[in-house]
Amino acid sequence: MAKDKDKKKSSSSKSSSKSSSSKSSSSKSSSSKSSSSSKSSSSSKSSSSKPSSSSSVAATTPKKDKPTSSSSAAAPAAATSKKESVLGKSIGYEDMTLMENMTLDGVLQNLEDRYVEDLIYTYTSTILVAINPYKRLPIYTSKHVRAYKGTRLGKIPPHIFAIAETAYNGMVQHELNQSVLVSGESGAGKTESTKLILQFLSARTERTSNIEQMVLASVPVLESMGNAKTGRNDNSSRFGKLIKIQFDEDYYIIGSSMSSYLLEKSRLIFQSQGERNFHIFYQMTNGMTKEEKAKYSLGPAENYRYINMSGCYDVKGVDETEALTEFREALALFDVSPDLEDQMFRVLASVLHLGNISYKEKADGSEIEGAESQKQVDIICEMMGLDKDSLKFALTHREIKMRTELINKPLTAEQALDQTNALAKYLYSVLFDWLVHQLNVCTVAEDFKAFIGVLDIFGFEVFELNTFEQFLINFANEKLQQFFNHQIFKLEQAIYEEEKIDWTVIEFKDNQETLDLIEKKRPPGILPILDEESRFPRASDDTLIAKLHDNFDKKHDGYAKPRLARHKFVLTHFAGAVDYDVVGWLDKNKDELPANLTKVITSATNMFVAILYSPDDEMPESNLGRQRRERNRSKKEGGSAAAAKSTKLDLSAGGPGRGGKGAGKAGGSGSSGASKETLGSQFKNQLQSLMDLLGKTEPFFIRCVKPNPQKIPNNFDRKLIYDQLLYAGMLETIRIRRMGYPIRYTHTDFFKRFRVICPEVSPSGDPKKLANKLAVALKLDLPMQCQIGLTKVFLKQEVANELEDRRNHALTHIIKLVQVWWRMVSARGHFCESKASALLLQQYQRMIIPHRTFRQAYTRSRVLQRWWRMVLAKKKLAEIREIKRKEEEARRKKEEEERKKRIAKLGKERVEKEEALKAKLAEEADAKEAEKIRRLLAGLDEEEEPEVEEKKEKKKKKKKKDTRLTRTGSIMMGRNEVVEVPINVDGKIIVGLGWKGKQFAMDASCLMFRYKQHKDDVYKFKPRSKDGAVVHKVGWTGGLGLISTIEGSDIHQIDVNLRKLTDKVNTLVFVVTLFTPGANFSEIQDSYVRLIDSNSSKEYCRYTIEASGKETAKIMCKLFRYGYTAWRLKAIGHPSQGRLYKHMISKVNAFLDPLPPKRSFKVTVHSASILDINKRRIVVTGCSSFAEVRFDLAKHKTRVAKKTNAPSFEQTFSVSGHDTNIEITLYTRKGFSKISYLARAVVPVDDVQSGKEMTYNWEDEETAQCGGSVVVTIVTTK
Repeated sequence: MAKDKDKKKSSSSKSSSKSSSSKSSSSKSSSSKSSSSSKSSSSSKSSSSKPSSSSSVAATTPKKDKPTSSSSAAAPAAATSKKESVLGKSIGYEDMTLMENMTLDGVLQNLEDRYVEDLIYTYTSTILVAINPYKRLPIYTSKHVRAYKGTRLGKIPPHIFAIAETAYNGMVQHELNQSVLVSGESGAGKTESTKLILQFLSARTERTSNIEQMVLASVPVLESMGNAKTGRNDNSSRFGKLIKIQFDEDYYIIGSSMSSYLLEKSRLIFQSQGERNFHIFYQMTNGMTKEEKAKYSLGPAENYRYINMSGCYDVKGVDETEALTEFREALALFDVSPDLEDQMFRVLASVLHLGNISYKEKADGSEIEGAESQKQVDIICEMMGLDKDSLKFALTHREIKMRTELINKPLTAEQALDQTNALAKYLYSVLFDWLVHQLNVCTVAEDFKAFIGVLDIFGFEVFELNTFEQFLINFANEKLQQFFNHQIFKLEQAIYEEEKIDWTVIEFKDNQETLDLIEKKRPPGILPILDEESRFPRASDDTLIAKLHDNFDKKHDGYAKPRLARHKFVLTHFAGAVDYDVVGWLDKNKDELPANLTKVITSATNMFVAILYSPDDEMPESNLGRQRRERNRSKKEGGSAAAAKSTKLDLSAGGPGRGGKGAGKAGGSGSSGASKETLGSQFKNQLQSLMDLLGKTEPFFIRCVKPNPQKIPNNFDRKLIYDQLLYAGMLETIRIRRMGYPIRYTHTDFFKRFRVICPEVSPSGDPKKLANKLAVALKLDLPMQCQIGLTKVFLKQEVANELEDRRNHALTHIIKLVQVWWRMVSARGHFCESKASALLLQQYQRMIIPHRTFRQAYTRSRVLQRWWRMVLAKKKLAEIREIKRKEEEARRKKEEEERKKRIAKLGKERVEKEEALKAKLAEEADAKEAEKIRRLLAGLDEEEEPEVEEKKEKKKKKKKKDTRLTRTGSIMMGRNEVVEVPINVDGKIIVGLGWKGKQFAMDASCLMFRYKQHKDDVYKFKPRSKDGAVVHKVGWTGGLGLISTIEGSDIHQIDVNLRKLTDKVNTLVFVVTLFTPGANFSEIQDSYVRLIDSNSSKEYCRYTIEASGKETAKIMCKLFRYGYTAWRLKAIGHPSQGRLYKHMISKVNAFLDPLPPKRSFKVTVHSASILDINKRRIVVTGCSSFAEVRFDLAKHKTRVAKKTNAPSFEQTFSVSGHDTNIEITLYTRKGFSKISYLARAVVPVDDVQSGKEMTYNWEDEETAQCGGSVVVTIVTTK
């Protein structure tokens, strides 16, 4: 390829190399002489094992580009630059900007010296050159991750980890998005370099989470579906990708997103000798078990035309079974259930079977040939749920739309085969886009602070037959080369000119002319001419090549017409001349699938196929369509501001092309009257969006180099590497990096950062003078090592590294002094605490001995006092007993005398009768008194009967029936009835839907809205919402593990965690759609919807929907917020039309609340009272509580009022948003983390009396834990 280089570049590089070598020789002649002996010894050792640099390069390069003999003699690595590293030996120059021999031969010799010692990485300032070793090296371990973490670039040997660490530090310190551009030929190691960067970024945070695992797990998924073996690489990426690693405020990985570019669909139907199709097909045919192959009707790889045409079935060192297992394990991480995985393999197997269909000519067209082809059609229809007759007809006919009718034109056998190939490419590309979309859904973060983008895009390609795909790939490489030139040459030198520093302009080869030839609109380039021809109905390959020759042959230096080739033209790229064959370019550029084939696929009975290949642009949205809209939006918002910068790169080349809305998939039908955008225009716009994104980041470049075409280790092909370095502009890059000043600071930042080295410099004065004064104090060599511009200070890389080391040393010294002082303060504090403790202990000891003596004396005196009181009490008791004995004796004597007198007067017999009667009455009185005591002990009234008491007790225990909804009962709802859902306990419920007639194919979908704005959705093939709050159990588990009740089991169940649901969603609408062709809801009986407690399986409520007409969908019910901590269910049961969930998005608008106007308030929470909810009394023990004010998406918390039943807050919050209610919620806090819900008050905004202090009672709800009220003042501000 070196022979095709531009002559101007050769002459300029030659002159620049001469001037550079003369300067280096004059300035460093003494050092060259002193090191010549050591260099000659090393070169003599290497010459015995490999040819010398001068002979090999002279034999393979043009004379104009050949370096001089004097420069090549000084090519071996200098011994003076060698050093020992903590991570291994150091050979040659680790940074090629420090080389003395500034020629490509010197660069080549330095790279070879390092490569033979397995040192594959070399710096060119901040640009990394990586040579593919074609073997595993032990330099990517956790030890190396720790070594490069926190280490500046250039302090330890070159490594790809150092570039990743520098990008990470740039993101943290500069607060800018970063990008790493990995470029090089196919087989140079771009894909492996990308994987290593992802590995380092995932490992450096030292935090293992599911996101880091998913970022790394996406690699085997994409490699299986998008990589293939080519003649240059066993694992070549056949698509481009930009992976954005997203970081949070603490710079931890929280997500990632990937954009894909130009999948090589033509590889699906054709491979050259020694190449393979995409890896996934060989993993299926060679890695699946016999049972799985039988399930998908698969045989050996040799049986399928799409993968047997090249005769290559294996890759050395690759186990297809193990690769398939890794692919499946990775899919499981991305929420791809076994059911979805089975559907994927069905589509992939159908693609293989499509390749085995053959056709034969007949009188009026063509037909499928032979029983074997008929069998392949039967298998495809069974796999994808297609109608066999419709598919056969669609494959052999093309539908042509006339003004008033559709005409089915029969196709020849060759045209039918082309149409079958187009169908296979369409099926595979849409499945690939869906898989990329699935990866992004699971890993993307909605809110992130910054990202690091890693671009792994196809390298420059030259094959024996170069088609439209190679043209677009090389166009992308031209764009990236221009971006590299802009960042390294144009932007660098423009800044030097603006700052008015001493600088000599370096010439370089600009490829803008080649880009204008490809994409410019006026005069039209190759792509505009191709688009114009694609719109003509009678255009052909002959008319296309003729128009290209007429416009460019002998009119443009980069375009040439071959003499013998009929359909070819030659285009000179930055990497060399490439001849392109235009056969088939028009069909590839149109990128269309016939409408009749699209209808057959979308009418499939297989739900996965019907939804995935639906022509509607909404499902799934492709990366291209999304990026196109983002680019248009960014242009509208900030296009003029961006264009005002004088140094910004202009890569637009005429702006976006014409056409209607971008097609996310081939075959997608646009609106009537709008032309479909061609593949070339799509790729050009997609590439321009990429350039715009990279232009807003801080880029780092990794130049991957392929050492030999045989892909064997320790083989350094000097000619091949020489060509790669030449067209990459490596010599000019080294020269500008060596002569330039890559490190820049503003005057103020320079002074603030490095004044710590020289604190004696006064901080007063003009910033430029201060920077100059500090540079002199630092003893910097002006202007060789440092230059001071109008607004910035420019430093050489090595000088900046030295200053950083000196700054770190100064900071370390200051930190040590602070640590010494702090250790003194800490020791003195400990001493003072110990002294205070000792004094306190001494005081206690002096107090405890007298106290112990006193306690002993006190105890003895108490004992003595008790004994003496006992003696006095015994004496007094004896006296009282004696007095009582005498009184009793006198009483008995008196009674005896009176009895004798009565006997004498009345007689003895009468007196005895009276005494017996008195004894009997006394006995009855004692019995009544005992009964009275017994009843009192039993808790009975004295006069009530036991039966009356039992009735009274039963009446007291009767309770009033609770009419509110509870977890133990179920409510039968009527149409449009609304019930409150008590979900505040755990927030988890299940929505169950069922009907009779399970033979119908139906899907239950959950549509999520913020008022009338559609936010998210969940259905069988997208079974999980973005926030993970709503999960479709059928799609999630792949089976019917449902909750059953007495009345039967549900057919669909959807788990809803309302507490986990994002605040941006306030309405969930549940829709059932019918997929069975020709069926409607008049055939389905007893459909219902119900709410179930996920913990106890108890039913909340049920709504039975009556049978209706011939609609194909039903809007069952909706869950909507009432305030923020409560939800309500509304039964709907409205019939509708549509077979896909997306058809229903516009039809449910009638049941959604309109977006309220935006309002703003100032809410002051004064105080609250807390009462027990059961007895409405003040709680005896106070509790710590706080209030939360919520309005729309805004929420604010007051401070915590501790241990009180009348908390006072007195805090004011400003809230704004779209809502109808303001909610004040009361919580109690126990400890540091336990927070419990107490009650809430809902204030309608229409009832707000602005500026007036109002008292609102807590809502009397089942979930309320207390009663009371809250005092607030609400002021309307807008």
